[in-house]
Amino acid sequence: MRKVCFVFMMAGLSLPVMTLAQNNASAPSTSTGSNDATSTAASSFKSFKEAYAAGNDALKDRKFEESAAAYGAAEDLGSNPKAKSQAANAQGWAYLKARKLEEAKKAFARSVEENADNKIALKNLGAVEYDLYEYGMGTVDDLKDAVKNLEASGENQEDLENAKAALTREEDHAKATPVAKADTSGMNFKALCALSDKLEEQGETDQALSVLEKAAAAASSASGKAAAANRQGKVLLDAHRPTKAEPYFEEAVKNQPNDKVYLNNLGWNNWVLYQAGKGDEGALKKSVDAFYRMNSADPSYHGDNLKMALDELKDIDPDAAKAYTVKDDSSASTDKASNDKTDNSKEDGDSNGNSK
Repeated sequence: MRKVCFVFMMAGLSLPVMTLAQNNASAPSTSTGSNDATSTAASSFKSFKEAYAAGNDALKDRKFEESAAAYGAAEDLGSNPKAKSQAANAQGWAYLKARKLEEAKKAFARSVEENADNKIALKNLGAVEYDLYEYGMGTVDDLKDAVKNLEASGENQEDLENAKAALTREEDHAKATPVAKADTSGMNFKALCALSDKLEEQGETDQALSVLEKAAAAASSASGKAAAANRQGKVLLDAHRPTKAEPYFEEAVKNQPNDKVYLNNLGWNNWVLYQAGKGDEGALKKSVDAFYRMNSADPSYHGDNLKMALDELKDIDPDAAKAYTVKDDSSASTDKASNDKTDNSKEDGDSNGNSK
């Protein structure tokens, strides 16, 4: 599981009294986080301290829009760049909790503009830019900015390394000569899957998907159909298309209901949809349910994914969260969607008897 650390300061007048953290570029406005809601909120507060405290209180009550407006008012009322930067960073956090990543990016960018020495805001800006890219909501330019800002912050090395690796892949794919359409005539299930892997590595996402469609058609057993569907979902998820990936992961689980790899991927894809604001509370619950079934089958397999999603559900719907418990295992692995290409499945029904 990718671990992202977003941080904001809950403060009095100027000095932080508490720091909160969560494991998880359009031009900024010239002066404030002003919009109609913020301007209205600003007129109702007498001081930075009052507005900031109201933002904190609303955040605790999960009133994220109200919190963002109050922090925006505090930014307007701030008497120095550091105070304004602190309030803008807090507003970015509120938007992040509301799963409004574009708005969060703008707030973090203002925070950095107001105080270039705010390393927390630099880290948060880089992290949200990377998320926008990862979730298919941003561009390679967001990825480049993420690398720049994460490096400047001097923190969040895990995200920085992942962003650098992603940028290298993007640059390699941009330089690569387009691959001619592959001749798949006579290829069996195993050969088609191997070809799709090669095409994906070369950045030929659409060709890889086309080959996998033929592999799915060639599959005659439940395990083969599940493996092909899971591969299609992973190619789409890796290409930052989680909405299109969803039905393939669902099909994989439908064909192999107890396969931990497929359950993990279905859970992660729904988590991405929820975090990106592309899915509602239902996506979160689907994520928890898939992770729970995975955890029940093997507590050592990606256990942190269930804990992460379940913690969010406890905040959103405590009663629904009570139905789930985590089977803990100290050896649990942590990752996002599984990159296991073998899928632990066989195409037993394939006429050639091939297995993946």
